Amino acid sequence: MTWRRGLLVTACLLGAAPVVAQGTAAKAPAASPAQPEASARPRFAWPRVQVIDTVESNEIVEAGGIPVALRAVHAKERMDDLVQRFADAFIQAGLHLPPGHEQPQLASGAVMLTAIDGHRGITYTVIFQPQPDRTTLMYLGEANHALRRDPAAAGDFAPMPPQASQVLRVNSESSRTLAFHVPLSGEAVDAFYAQALTRAGWRLEEGETSFYVRTGEELRVVHEPGEGNQRAVVLVYRGGRSVPPPPPGPAAVVR
Repeated sequence: MTWRRGLLVTACLLGAAPVVAQGTAAKAPAASPAQPEASARPRFAWPRVQVIDTVESNEIVEAGGIPVALRAVHAKERMDDLVQRFADAFIQAGLHLPPGHEQPQLASGAVMLTAIDGHRGITYTVIFQPQPDRTTLMYLGEANHALRRDPAAAGDFAPMPPQASQVLRVNSESSRTLAFHVPLSGEAVDAFYAQALTRAGWRLEEGETSFYVRTGEELRVVHEPGEGNQRAVVLVYRGGRSVPPPPPGPAAVVR
């Protein structure tokens, strides 16, 4: 998982994460001192780690209408130690930490933790990805559900097949992402977009099979098998790119 893809995955998961009602914040362990009232508690701060490298997103990404602040960190510590440290920090801060069987399960040995501040309407998510050298890549996201706005389908940069479901829109200043599931084969998805995008003035970049361009814009279509005979499709749009127009046809000869 690349850093950019990890940040995008975190944004999507945060945008889809529910916020529990007020009053459901988890209690601290019995041995811990009593927690202050939610209104008096300071805002949660991420625990400190031994940082090798870090990438701060300079944009607030919008996932499903929810603003999300993102950061990627490469830490020296092993994943098991970090998972426990972050879980303890969530609980000690008075956040609601769902039990392990309610946390999303990820592939490739990665672990995900999501905690909820139901009083402020904020969810905190960390994806831990172990590395061969026993260090850990972490993708941290903070989603403010209190500022959610309904994403408008009317502003989509590309059409979706009629049977699309589980639609998620992620918008930032530099790109826009449209993700969904559809009960189609990969060939059918490619055929749908080859026709729909060509009608809208897009053309395939030379030598590419899923990368479309038109003057000043680019659009990539990515898909892979999903669950239950569904296809997971992701469209990534970027504007402002100087894409040369196609070469003109032969000039008319005036006799």
